[in-house]
Amino acid sequence: MAAGLHFHTAPPARTARAADLSAVLYREYALLARNRVYLILGLTPMLVYLLLVNTSLSNLIRAVDYKGVSVGFAVFLLPMTLAMSVVSAAGTSAMAVFQEEMSGVATQLWSYPMRRSRFLLGKMIAGVSLVLGQTLLGLAVAAIMFDLPFGMENWLGLLTALALSALALNGLYLAAAITITDYQAFMVLSNVSMPVLVFSAPSMYTTESMPTVLQWISVVNPLTYAINGMRDAAVFGFGEAWVDLLVLAIMAVVGYAVGGRALLNRARNI
Repeated sequence: MAAGLHFHTAPPARTARAADLSAVLYREYALLARNRVYLILGLTPMLVYLLLVNTSLSNLIRAVDYKGVSVGFAVFLLPMTLAMSVVSAAGTSAMAVFQEEMSGVATQLWSYPMRRSRFLLGKMIAGVSLVLGQTLLGLAVAAIMFDLPFGMENWLGLLTALALSALALNGLYLAAAITITDYQAFMVLSNVSMPVLVFSAPSMYTTESMPTVLQWISVVNPLTYAINGMRDAAVFGFGEAWVDLLVLAIMAVVGYAVGGRALLNRARNI
């Protein structure tokens, strides 16, 4: 009597979530760490402004009246320098999307049943940590160079505003990189956006002293809320900065939501 053949099928074992995320993070950090040229280009503008512009202008202008309080000009300019670092590092982080596609890594990645949430979360954590690491380096240099009269609440407020700025700007640049398919177009956008965003925001001046047209533009400029949030938190504490911090949090949610949706559409076309 012939023996019967029995076939048993079962879905492949799912990768543990922790291992899945750690693998994405490892790949992201390796990709960003090898991009030394972009890292250097990201640090250079911040250090130039911090070491040359801030020191020169703070010697020329000792203090500025900000919301009825006399603030040292070096302290007043510090959020601008930190915001420049955030924008530059966010552009560098978003550039990894195009590196993956040009090297063929993106095709290999989406050949496996990888969860979109893990991919986006890995990019978010790696990108934000790069932005924060680079900006905290600038903040440490500023603390050594200048006498920053911040108390514990002011430092905590400044760091919170800095973290939300990193989340918001990294999310917006990542959404732009995933939405734009032309590498050269994104390069132009990344390089041109930093001076436009910085100087159409109240970076070296108060909003009231800006021309009327620039005041209108500053309302829709995400860097306005990053600079004002860091400046108000550093000078006054959380009480004055909560509106800007709320706007930054909303921008972060919108940026990653748009980026996640665009990422799914882009993966289908690979």
